[in-house]
This record gives sequence, C-alpha cells and structure tokens, in this order.
Amino acid sequence: MTKRQDLEKEWLVVAELRLERLEEIRELLSISPDADADEAIKIMKWWRETGDVPSSAKVKSQGDRILREFHRLDEMKLKIIAELEF
Repeated sequence: MTKRQDLEKEWLVVAELRLERLEEIRELLSISPDADADEAIKIMKWWRETGDVPSSAKVKSQGDRILREFHRLDEMKLKIIAELEF
C-alpha cells in the first residue's frame, strides 16, 4: 500500500470517529440528528458557558470529554489533509 493510500484509509477512520462524536453530542444535547457539526458545537459551547441547562456534573464532564475528542479528531483530519496535498 502506498503512503497516500495509508493516509486515505486513516482519514476515513478519523472521519468515522468524528461522526460518532458528533452523534454523541447530538444525543447528549437532545438536538436534531440533522444538526451539522457547526450547529452542534455552537449549542454545546452555549450549554457549557451559560450553565442555564440543569445537568449533573457527570453529564457536563461527559460533554467536555466528547467535545475535546471531537476537536482532537478535527486536528487529526486537517493534518492528514495537509499531508495528502503534498
């Protein structure tokens, strides 16, 4: 397998994991499964910053973990894309 093929395979794995985290965010916030990533992240940030939504510390911790993983996967995806462009 070529390096490009390896990178494309890795990109697909990262994209799938990112989609799973997005689905977890949608479920945690009880928002539409049609909400795109930008919309879901905006709602998640509002939810964390305002504290208007009553939730347990465990749920907030879970939300923080999912959001960190989502951002980490975004960074990985961008690095892979940059490598593919060369």
